[in-house]
Amino acid sequence: MSTYSTYSNSEFTPSDAFKAPSDLNKPVQKHLIKVYGTLCGLSVIAGLGAYAHVFGLFFFGGGFVSFLVGIAALVGIMSLPNTPGNKLTRYGLLGVFGFMEGLSIGPVVKYALSISISNNILINACVVTGLMFSAFTLSAMFTNKAYFMYLGGILGSVLSLLLWTSFINSFIGSKFIFDIEIYVGLFMFCGYVIYDTQLIIYRATELGVRDEVSDALTLFIDLVGIFVRILLIFSDKSEKSNQKQKERRSRRKAGYSGQ
Repeated sequence: MSTYSTYSNSEFTPSDAFKAPSDLNKPVQKHLIKVYGTLCGLSVIAGLGAYAHVFGLFFFGGGFVSFLVGIAALVGIMSLPNTPGNKLTRYGLLGVFGFMEGLSIGPVVKYALSISISNNILINACVVTGLMFSAFTLSAMFTNKAYFMYLGGILGSVLSLLLWTSFINSFIGSKFIFDIEIYVGLFMFCGYVIYDTQLIIYRATELGVRDEVSDALTLFIDLVGIFVRILLIFSDKSEKSNQKQKERRSRRKAGYSGQ
């Protein structure tokens, strides 16, 4: 999800990214390799953060504190310009953000593990997330961009709607509305993968802006958004399946006792 801009061209609008050709020349290819390499490393750090929450290996778990520290790291990345002197600091802040994000999703991971002892849910969620992210990334690189010209405005509207719906549902507590939020949010983040990928390519190609830290951060937010929702969907289905199995067992026991 595009959280901020790293370019200074005042005439640039997001729709320009869908009008200009995206020649993946060698400098741009090298930039994308750095971006996705950074994204992979950031995902590993987030995994360590989730692991630390599940097994209580850090000073604090996922919650309000991890959220605040993550926001502070995010603000630090946004505040520091993309210069060689700030590169190491920005990477450090990026690592802090990734670890805090991992801590924050730790409760969801722990919940999924409590449902499936064999860890199938977590593994399947990781695999499906990787496949979906890769598929939408490739579609963004090779599909006609005109199809996604107005995607940014639509996604922004959907995000705003989800935020308001989530706020209202926090008072109502409707499971039905929550399920709708999960599925709509999943499609929204998939759309953001396409949109953000094209913006990254455009800025690198046409504007010469190649900031692997901010670009990896943007895609990481999309990736986590997809992963959390897929994990929740799988967990919900597994919980329902377990409940049905318990009901069948109780019926069998009742049948045996009645004989």
